[in-house]
This record gives sequence, structure tokens and C-alpha cells, in this order.
Amino acid sequence: MYKSLFFFLKIFAILILLGCSVTAYIIYHYSHDLPDYSQLVRYYPPSVTRIYSRDGKLMEEYAFERRVFVPINNVPSSLIESFIAAEDKNFYNHPGIDLLGIVRAAFLNISNYLHNRRMEGASTITQQVVKNFLLTNEVSLERKIKEVIISYMISRVFTKHQILELYLNQTFFGRGAYGVAAAAQNYFNKSIEELTIAESAFIAALPKAPSELNPDKNYSRVKARRDYVIERMFEDGYITRDTMKEAIGSPIVLRKRAKEETVTADYYAAQVREEVIKMLNSKEEFYRGGLTIITSLDAQMQKLAENALRKGLREFDRRHGFRKPIANIPLDHWQEALKNIPTPSSLLEYKLAVVLDVSDNHAKIGLIDGSKARIPIIEMQWARSNLKSVKTLLKKGDVIVVEPIKDCYALRQIPEINGAIMVMNPHTGQVLASVGGYDFSTSKFDRVTQALRQPGSLTKTFVYLAALENGVKPNQIFNDGPIEIMQGPGMPSWRPKNYEGQFLGEMTMRTGFEKSRNLITVRVATAVGLTKIVDIIKRFGINNEPKKVYSMVLGSIETTLSRITNAYAIIANGGKKVEPHFIELIKDRNGKIIYRRDNRECFSCNILDSDLDTAILEIPKEDIYRVTDEASDYQITSFLTGAIDSGTGYAARKLGKIIAGKTGTSNDSKDTWFIGFTPKIVVGSYVGYDTPKELGKKATGSNVVLPIFIDFMNHAYKDEPSLPFKVPDSIKLIAVDRITGKMIPDGTVIEAFKVNNIQMLENDYMIDNHDIFIPGISDQSQEIY
Repeated sequence: MYKSLFFFLKIFAILILLGCSVTAYIIYHYSHDLPDYSQLVRYYPPSVTRIYSRDGKLMEEYAFERRVFVPINNVPSSLIESFIAAEDKNFYNHPGIDLLGIVRAAFLNISNYLHNRRMEGASTITQQVVKNFLLTNEVSLERKIKEVIISYMISRVFTKHQILELYLNQTFFGRGAYGVAAAAQNYFNKSIEELTIAESAFIAALPKAPSELNPDKNYSRVKARRDYVIERMFEDGYITRDTMKEAIGSPIVLRKRAKEETVTADYYAAQVREEVIKMLNSKEEFYRGGLTIITSLDAQMQKLAENALRKGLREFDRRHGFRKPIANIPLDHWQEALKNIPTPSSLLEYKLAVVLDVSDNHAKIGLIDGSKARIPIIEMQWARSNLKSVKTLLKKGDVIVVEPIKDCYALRQIPEINGAIMVMNPHTGQVLASVGGYDFSTSKFDRVTQALRQPGSLTKTFVYLAALENGVKPNQIFNDGPIEIMQGPGMPSWRPKNYEGQFLGEMTMRTGFEKSRNLITVRVATAVGLTKIVDIIKRFGINNEPKKVYSMVLGSIETTLSRITNAYAIIANGGKKVEPHFIELIKDRNGKIIYRRDNRECFSCNILDSDLDTAILEIPKEDIYRVTDEASDYQITSFLTGAIDSGTGYAARKLGKIIAGKTGTSNDSKDTWFIGFTPKIVVGSYVGYDTPKELGKKATGSNVVLPIFIDFMNHAYKDEPSLPFKVPDSIKLIAVDRITGKMIPDGTVIEAFKVNNIQMLENDYMIDNHDIFIPGISDQSQEIY
């Protein structure tokens, strides 16, 4: 008996020795090519770069992996406890590997295998960190052995808190969210500090199968997994029984980010992205760096600008009538057939519908959700002139675009035309709003910064400004009559025409400008010379290399909306250099400022919003050089206010504000423009086809684009006071006759003359700038910012 016991002990000792030897050999063998885990000390996870408006609203997020890094000290204990309960109850007690857990899982998996159930794992949180950071997801004995070895080694070097920090920030939680902070935002629109016990348990439940645990698709399975985590938290002593019951009894309610916390500005955000990537010289750093970018964008103005542009494009499109239905489908099983129609691009808030029946005065329609509605004939009148019966326009089975309105629907169509709008602060260059097209999802081509188009009559402003700079008086008479320009040897002569082909005879330079007379502009250009006009075009940044030809003065050069709007911003601010900019501030992932538009000392500029760090404070004023003298600048501003009061921009008078502006229509009416400004903002807008073609014989900046400006200003500027433009000391105001330009006491126009140009004028006709008030004129000395 003793011999048998001794024999078994001997065999057992040999087996233990053999096991230890094999284990030692395995550790020795696989320890030679282990990945370097010291890199975890320098862990900088890829994080989400966020772009904000100046008033703290989120514009866009960019990332290869949507992650928000959060230090472990900032993670609530309840969230940590939910993960410990769900993933690794002995986390604080084992050396990176849970031997008891492995043995328990082995026996459990034998039973699972026999009963065809899912196999259970025994990976600790430390092992998951090793797998996520240092190894692959390959299912092999070698990888598992390496995982165990490294987990043990890491536990000897890293604290438990450090390991948790790596785990909680690296783990994937579904819906593109990496890390607990991103998961809290994606699922509940909360910070991790705001999560309830039930919400923390939900997030802790996700790593097992993040793609499958989707409450929208499998609510009962997700809730069961969440409730299991809550029960484990109770069993492990983290919560009370009452807390467990309350948490299990609560439904899973997912929340999207509230609309008031965000602003849609796709074109603007894309421009910011390109600028920052260029600034950093690294696309990788932009998408992984966790940057916080504060822009100049005003969220309210952006929304109003987008609405005004879309409304203007739709109204232009409707004025040209209904094109045709999208398709025609059989009405048997019409709902399924309608669902199979490809969704048109740029549908936006519009809907697809099928015509179920038609009568003379309405159409009955069916919608994708199976509901039915009607379109009265009054909501189709735009589709065809003198529409008497719906039957002549639509038939059963027609698939059409509709818009829900009060108590019914309206027939609509998606515009083929496109355009852009840009809003600037003329004093700082801040781009307050920028919409580069009708719909970013359909076309990412930015018509604010990328579209090169002919500005038409917008160029005339700078022709007249060149004349004013060179001493031509605003009341000088020019002839609105035929003119022939010899362009040089071997070149044909040029015979420009007015828009409507008529001649109005002699008129003052001001009247010629206000009425946008082409022939007056050409005569002004010949008086000044092309060299000076080319210089001013370049000086204002409209075009860097304009061709020195006379057709240039009528807008044959090419420019972008951004450039030409900025040129008018220079006029609006009194003639000082300014550049449009989209970005105010950039911080790295640690909150360090790596870029600020104005780097001069500013004692209050470090006081930022304690929550989002997105408050933009006033930038110190700076002395910038002049692009033109203030007297000439005021004279052309006076001309531009006249273009609104009695010229091509007359429709803007309905705003009841002091506004300066100019319409623009290119050759053959392919491009239409309007730029208007007050002392506080500049608004530039453009409408045209992406592949240039005529908009219509009667299409002009006045009837195509000006309505967009009016709509925007009517909402964005309605509560703002009407501010006059400042009259510089170098200007004297004199009453003149509008037709003859002669100075008379009761003249119909108050004209702005340079002081050094009127030394010989009779004092009787001078008006003291301080004695009168004239709309659009101010003698206030302060700058308006």
C-alpha cells in the first residue's frame, strides 16, 4: 500500500515538474518576439476633431475612429464598477490573468459544447487591453499564450488605474464610438458624469458584441444583457437591491444630440477642414488629433443664409415651370413600388409621392408610409401658365416630389440651378456664414471658394472707384451713346452695348453707375486707362492676373464669390485691407492653444467658456494698411447706396435700412450676383448653373439673386438699427442737380466731393457735414465693429 502511494506521489511530482518545465519552455520560447508593451506608456489614442461655431454649437466631427479620450480620474466610479462587474470581477485581485476564471470557463465550456451553447471566454480586462493594443484578433494557441504572458508582465509595470484608462478609452462600443465618453455621447447625448446606473450598465454591456447589441433592432436581447450587468453589480456589492430594481425597471431610451446644440454648415466645415490640414501639413493629425476648432461662424446667420439660398433657388426653378414626373408606376401595390423608386438626390425635407387619382381641381397622392393626401390645384399653379385642370399636368401613377404644407401638400421639384451665399464682418474678416451650394450631400463643390465665374457688373464698382481715386468728380457728365474701342493691331474693334440696347444720352457718373449703364462704364474706363483699372482689380484681390482688355471693365474676368465679397468688404470698412477667415482658434487634445488668429497680447483672451471652451472674445483692433483712400472709398459707397435708393438694387429699399449694394449679370446672363453691405456686415450671393448656360433672357442679378439677399437681411437684420456710413473729414457734401450735375441749393442729390477738389467752388453751395442728416451718411467719428 505504501509502495503504491509512493509510486503515485512520484508520478504526480514528475508531472508537476514536467508541467513546470513545459510552462517554462513555453514562456521562454514565446517571450523572445513579444511586442513592446512599453509603448502603452506613451498612449495617445486617435481622438475626434470637433469644429464649433463661435457661439459654441457643434458643426462637425472628423475622425478615423470616433473617440473622446477621458483620463481615468474623470471616470465616475459607478461606470468603472459596471465594467468590473460585467467583464472582470476579480480585476483588482489577480495579476493580469484570472486562473480560477480560466478553470471555471474550461469546465463551463465543456457543458456548453455538449449542449450546443455559445462558448464562454475568460479574458480579463488586462488581456483585452493586450489584444486591442498589441496583438491581433487571430484565434490561435500562440496568440493566447502571448496574451497571457504580456498581461502578467503589464500587471507588474502598470497600475490597475492605468490599465483601466487604456481599456475604457480604446474599446469599441458600436455606432462608430470608441471609448466610454464617445459611447455616452452617441447613445445618450450625455457626458459620462451624467450617466445613470442603468445607462452605465448598458455601455458596459456593449463590448461583448457591440455590432449586435442594437436596441433599435433587438431591444429584448440588449435589455437582458444590460440587466445582467446590473444584477452583477448588486451581487458584487456595488449597488443596493433597491437601486438594482429601479435600474432594471427603467427602459433603454437612446437620445440624439439636440438640434439646438448643433448647426448644419457642411460647406463651411469642409473649408475649415482643408485649411487646418494644410496648416498642420498632416491629414493624419487632423483626423486623429482630437483638435478643438473654433470658427467665426454665427449659427443663426448660417441657418438664415442656407434657408434664403434654398428658397431663392427653388423660386427661380419654379418660375421656369414643371419639367416632368420622376417616373410612372402601376398602382397595384403602389406603396412597395414607390419604396423601390431610388430616392432623388437633394430631396431634403421634400417627399416622394405617387398620384393615385386626378380631378380638375386636385390630385390624390400616396406616400411611402402608406398614408394618403391631396394637392389642390392652387399648389400647382407654378407648374404651367394658366393651368386650368390638374388632368392636363399629372396622370395616375406619376411619381412626383411634394412638400407638406398646412392641411395638404404642394407639388415641388428639385432645382437644377445652384448658387452660394457668404456673410462677412467687413472689419475683422470673420466669415459669419457660408453656404456653397443647394445640398452638400449631392455636390461638395463649394461655389463660395471654388467656382470661378464672371462677376459682370460687380466689376463696374472698381472701374468707378479707379476714376474717383484719380480725381474724376462724381457729377462729371458722360455720354451714354455708341462707342467703338480700337483694341490694338490685329485685333477687332469692340462695340459694347447696354443691357437693353438703348442709349440715354448724357448723364452724371453717379447716374451711370446707379443705372449700371455699360457705355458710361466704358467711357469712364477710357478716361482712367486700363493700367489703373488692372491695378485696382489686383489691389482688391478680385483677380491676380486680369487680362488688360476693355471687356474686363464689364466683368469678363473670372473670380470667386469669396474674393469679390471680400473686395466689397474693403469698401464697407472704409478702404482698409481685410482677408476673409473661417478659423479663430485651434486647441490640441490637451487644451493647449496651437493657433489663434490674433496672437498679440490680449489679457482677456484666455477667459474661455469653462464647459466647451468655445466663447470667442473680441479680438484687439489692429492697424492695417489701406487699399484705397477713405475719401474715394466714401464716394463709391455713396454711389452704392444710390444703386439701392434709385438704381438696379431698388427692390432692397423695402428693408427700410441704409444699405449699399450692386447687382451683377454676366454676358448672356449665365451668372447672376448681388453684393450688399451695411457698416456691420457684407453679404455676397451668386446664382448660376454648374455647367454655365443662359438663365433666361430676362434673368439679372436684380430678379434672380437680389431676392435671396432681401430674404436673408429681412430675417438676420430686422432687429438691427439702421446705421449710417461715416463721412470722413476729407469729404464735403454738396447739393447738385441729378440730371445736369450742377450745384444748386435745392439739388435733388447730395453729392460727396473731395475737399481738395472743391477749392474753387462757391461756398454758397457747400453744406456743412455736421448740420444735416442724410440717409446713409454719418459724421460719427467712431469705427463700427
